[in-house]
Amino acid sequence: MLIILGSSSPRRREILYDLCPDMVLINPSVDEELNPGEGPVAFVRRISEEKACSVYDGLENRSRETLIITGDTVVSIGGTILGKPGNYDEACVMLRLLSSRTHVVISGLTLMHLDNGHVRCLTGHESTDVTFKDLGDHDIHEYLSLITYFDKAGSYAIQDHGERIINTVTGSVSNVIGFPLRLFYRSLSDMGLLFKIVYPVN
Repeated sequence: MLIILGSSSPRRREILYDLCPDMVLINPSVDEELNPGEGPVAFVRRISEEKACSVYDGLENRSRETLIITGDTVVSIGGTILGKPGNYDEACVMLRLLSSRTHVVISGLTLMHLDNGHVRCLTGHESTDVTFKDLGDHDIHEYLSLITYFDKAGSYAIQDHGERIINTVTGSVSNVIGFPLRLFYRSLSDMGLLFKIVYPVN
């Protein structure tokens, strides 16, 4: 089976590599603008599905059995989505907003399976609560000096010196990194693909 990860995220690639070392990487083309009145859960589910459709539309061979994997992850606090910072000052503002508070990391995940001309699509989402430590300006500046923040929603990454800023995590840690493994396994099982991907028979 051809396995395609429709993502430009190095975190998703690293998490999936051990399971799917032969996967093909494709960067989907999707407008990630928030629709009016759209909440964070609806947003990540829609964007995840649109990424899968973008990859599907670009396939030259649709007769081969293929699994397309796409996802989208956001940081949300009080119902407001925090995207990637445009500059250093925006990163500081985001971390001050998250300081001493609990926010939620939400990932949408879509699996699209092509087999013998049939296409099945399943989309789900995973939420994880993350509580930050009380961060002063010195803590924030020091943390930002240690990471590459401009490509990270909320201006932080749990896997990059997360112990400096995070107090507790309730739920899936892989979801906070950017790919909800627990949801991935459950979705594979629901589609009858778990043993094809995780425990393939040679």
